[in-house]
Amino acid sequence: MEAEKQDTPTSDDPYRWGDYIHPVRITVWTWKICGLYNGKPQTTRYRLYRAVFNIFLMVVYLFTLSLNVFVMQTFEQLVLYIMYIVFTEIVMALKAIVTYYKFDQLCDLYRQTLGSDFQPLDAEEEQLHRKGVAKEEQLHRKGVASINHYLYPYLVTTNLAVASSCLYLLQDDYRLPYFPWILGIEYGPTKRLNYGLLFAYQVIGMYLHMLINVAIDVQLSYLLGMISIQLDLIGKRFRSLHTSEQFGVSFVGLMNHHGKVQRMTAEIEQLFSAAYFAQFGSSGLVICASAFKTSSMFNLYELTAIQNLLYMLSMIFQMFLPCRFGNEVTRKSHLLRTSIYSSRWYEMGLQERKTLRMLLQRMNKPLTLKAFYFFNYNLQAFTTVH
Repeated sequence: MEAEKQDTPTSDDPYRWGDYIHPVRITVWTWKICGLYNGKPQTTRYRLYRAVFNIFLMVVYLFTLSLNVFVMQTFEQLVLYIMYIVFTEIVMALKAIVTYYKFDQLCDLYRQTLGSDFQPLDAEEEQLHRKGVAKEEQLHRKGVASINHYLYPYLVTTNLAVASSCLYLLQDDYRLPYFPWILGIEYGPTKRLNYGLLFAYQVIGMYLHMLINVAIDVQLSYLLGMISIQLDLIGKRFRSLHTSEQFGVSFVGLMNHHGKVQRMTAEIEQLFSAAYFAQFGSSGLVICASAFKTSSMFNLYELTAIQNLLYMLSMIFQMFLPCRFGNEVTRKSHLLRTSIYSSRWYEMGLQERKTLRMLLQRMNKPLTLKAFYFFNYNLQAFTTVH
């Protein structure tokens, strides 16, 4: 990660956004563009911009989208529309609320990942932090490289999914890409200007809504990824304990470090619980609807099937990321017991061995994250939902 060792922010960048990996910087750009940036201080111009944005690309857009439920021609259209669009927008709105009203809490979590406690102490830890390539695990990307490895394809796929809506322009039936009715404004062959404006409004609105949705997925993935890296570092430090003297010097610091990781995990779970409960609950239906719509439309003359396929892939990615990174947190916290046992406890004093035994018992239950105590953030949940 492109981070400095010091904890003190500069006056021109109090949040130190320049120190984070590029996917995180993209989320900050999204916050600012979409009126969700709630940092202090704020200019009057930005507050005015946010008000205009929320009126035209949040309130009006979502209100018009919701009214389309009443103009669907068939029951099949109604079901697909609700599953395909409305559920996604509900999840987006919940994520936007979290970002705006919990902005300071989010920034505090970010700052913890740059703190001195979370920085590697030697060359081996630096390797774990950046690439995480161990000799016995040569084929697995870990560390910050793993976070980028998953986030960049997600960003590309979601952008392609929205960009593919422009394929409607290649057809001659003057269909709007996302919802057919918008405040009774006429459009079509005789109203081409109206059609162009409405088309642009829908595509730009959906693109910005997509950015909001994706931004908080990137935030969660980054934070969980950084927690899993810290668990790697804690495990390495426990394995390095060889004598009672080393144990006495390092044990309290290691337990404080682990305690910070535990608190950070609990805070992340509480912060994102509502949004991801809604996402886990609706994603299966959305993916099924997308798959049905794609299979029923897929032919050489229906280019918009590509849009549905990309949308389905984006939704699968959206579900996979929190499950994958949450699974790593649980797996690595469970492996801490092995790391503790791998220390040279047999060469330590009786008191140190008793302390390590109690610690092993305490860590029988690994760190886990749940959405409203119902959906687990793990790969089993991902395969179950899908």
